[in-house]
Amino acid sequence: MTQQPKRRLKNWLKTLGNYVEETESAREFWLWSGLFTLCASMQRKVWLPFGIEPLFPNMYILLVAPPGKARKALPISLCKRLLEAVKVPVSVDSMSKRALTKELAASSTLGFFEYEGKPRQQTSLAIISKELSSLLAVDPKGMIEILTDLYDCHDTWTYKLKEENDSLFNICVSCFLGSTPKWIAENLPEIAMGAGLSSRITMIMGYDKYKRITLPPIPPEKIYEDLIYDLGIISTLVGEFKWEPSAYALYDKWYQELDRKYQEVKDDRLHPFLERIHVMVLKTTMALRVAYSNELIMVVDDIGRSIDLLEQVLNTASDALAGQGRSRTSVDIERILTQIRMAKKISFSEILTLNHWHTNKSELQEVLDTLVAMKSIKPTDYTKDGDTLYEWNPKKKEEKK
Repeated sequence: MTQQPKRRLKNWLKTLGNYVEETESAREFWLWSGLFTLCASMQRKVWLPFGIEPLFPNMYILLVAPPGKARKALPISLCKRLLEAVKVPVSVDSMSKRALTKELAASSTLGFFEYEGKPRQQTSLAIISKELSSLLAVDPKGMIEILTDLYDCHDTWTYKLKEENDSLFNICVSCFLGSTPKWIAENLPEIAMGAGLSSRITMIMGYDKYKRITLPPIPPEKIYEDLIYDLGIISTLVGEFKWEPSAYALYDKWYQELDRKYQEVKDDRLHPFLERIHVMVLKTTMALRVAYSNELIMVVDDIGRSIDLLEQVLNTASDALAGQGRSRTSVDIERILTQIRMAKKISFSEILTLNHWHTNKSELQEVLDTLVAMKSIKPTDYTKDGDTLYEWNPKKKEEKK
């Protein structure tokens, strides 16, 4: 094994956190931006034995927040800059299915590396876009189908041209995207749920800014240079991960108890993701490890943290999907619940004033009755004019967690 250069940083992820401290973006957005960057930088050069087919560290990550609330754009744009700096192939923001196959073909010509004295080829690509809507703008059905298929890192993937078929080898595609609950509810086709794309996406919900910063300072250039330097080293790692016995024991115990999660996770839209959450735990563990070590070992502390992180995702993913579904009132329910949560207590007439262009009096009463039945809100009192006051029920949120 080739001797790796000495790193400058003790932990790449922690240093990234320090570098972006004076930004408004939600901390969970920065954490998953860092995890994605580490995984995408490893490409298909690193893997974990996993039965018949090895597991590669590609991720599909979607940052979700209302417009401007949690500043999702900056973590996505910095990730792109970092990966481009270490020569990881990165795609354009908007494309068709055919354009994506062309980009993959171009990346395959750059994807040679050496393992055990022999050359290997890979077709690696990081698809990064601040808006999911941009990625799906040209060919939504085609893009959903191809991204669902490519997640599994095929050894050989054949696509049809006008006159013939062509093939790509050793695929490794990663996706890092942003969206809003409203856009997902109103635009994400049912096919995205039914065809399995949603089960492959880890949805990170952001509720608010980390803090308000009137004029963000320019962070130290030296830290940025160190991040790129160490990421360059990480991008040259080659080989398979091994298991520390205690790490495997923890993972095995957690995995064997996963079925009980179906009773805990009431939102059945998340059940397909539950079937793949163990894979995301393993990929996240790989990223946590290479953040501080060149030794490809699955250790117990990293497995434990990965499990915690993915279970936190489960606690908030329903909010990311918001009103995505078939109910005609689903979008209104999520919007009005957010308004009541922010106001803490608000009258019927105030809610109607905020939403009169979306709903009428009788439809609003139906929405409020639904939220009361869900125990998400509760009617608490009346105004002097006999107007009902509604209050957010924080206990509902605590039960969910």
